[in-house]
Amino acid sequence: MPNSSKIQKLKEISFFLEVSEHDLLEIAAISTERHFAMGEIIIEENSKAEIFFIIYKGKIEILKKFEDGEEVVLGVYSDGEFFGEMAILDEGPRSATARAMEPTTVMQVSYKDFEKILGVVPQIAYEIMKELSVRLRQTGALLVWQLKRKNRELAEVSLNTIRAVVQSLEERNPFLKGHSERVSSLAVAIGTEMGLPEEEISSLELGGLLHDIGMIGISDTIINEARPLNNPEYDIIKQHPVDGKHMIELIPHLQQVLPHILSHHERFDGSGYPENLVGTQIPRAGRVIALADVFDALTTDRPQRKRMDSKAAVSYIVDQSGISFDPEIVSAFKALAENKNFPDEFY
Repeated sequence: MPNSSKIQKLKEISFFLEVSEHDLLEIAAISTERHFAMGEIIIEENSKAEIFFIIYKGKIEILKKFEDGEEVVLGVYSDGEFFGEMAILDEGPRSATARAMEPTTVMQVSYKDFEKILGVVPQIAYEIMKELSVRLRQTGALLVWQLKRKNRELAEVSLNTIRAVVQSLEERNPFLKGHSERVSSLAVAIGTEMGLPEEEISSLELGGLLHDIGMIGISDTIINEARPLNNPEYDIIKQHPVDGKHMIELIPHLQQVLPHILSHHERFDGSGYPENLVGTQIPRAGRVIALADVFDALTTDRPQRKRMDSKAAVSYIVDQSGISFDPEIVSAFKALAENKNFPDEFY
């Protein structure tokens, strides 16, 4: 099929509405159009999972057959939805059958080509991983042990996808390159200095990585603006914690970092945003990431200003104890500075 025709079909699928013509061309090159008659089997249980499918037009049902011969419908999907998604995680045997309920046209992508989508359009890969996560949780009690294993695999694959999305975001502005990784590393170092539990430190790592994910929807013009932002532009920037929360709130295994994302611009004295929280009303992870975020911003060149040296930035953070930042967290940060225990990225 000519790529122009395939691109037009991709444009009619919700996943690809915001994708540029150039990126659609790349996706068209790795996707294949297939047609199935009503009642035709598209994928069969126990067959090898090498491909997943996005429905262009039509309707399919996912069926599971048990040992006693009973067949149960696990789900019904139609235009714009995808199925066979376990192929993203591994190439093991299919756990269910997919059958066309009416004449159906799909775009199929191989497990190996998913990595190309990740490289070309990481936002699309992220949306697919988000939907996959929800789908796994909706499967109920069927094959519980297998679902738990799949969720662990999903968390690992999702983290790589998230890193690619964050990297794509930061590449839009060279001043932001590596920012989220550095914030994540410093937040972990502060949490470790404070003696926080391992689970909370792991959450800080992920929250630091994701704290600016809501910036994806902000135009490059604003992100790269060299002059001080005007009020309407700043209002758009201030929306990114809320936008970031909305981006991940349906992903079950990322629920833990919602407060981190939403509260990383709150300030201890209540002067922050988006909710003007005060003191310990701000989730502790948000307080930690807020400090790490500001320190990295101060010690990095930005379009509007040159960076501070580390000593001056530490002095600023300490002066803001009880104003912008939690004194307990400032104390742990100061100890890191005095003992020269900052992550390597800051030296």
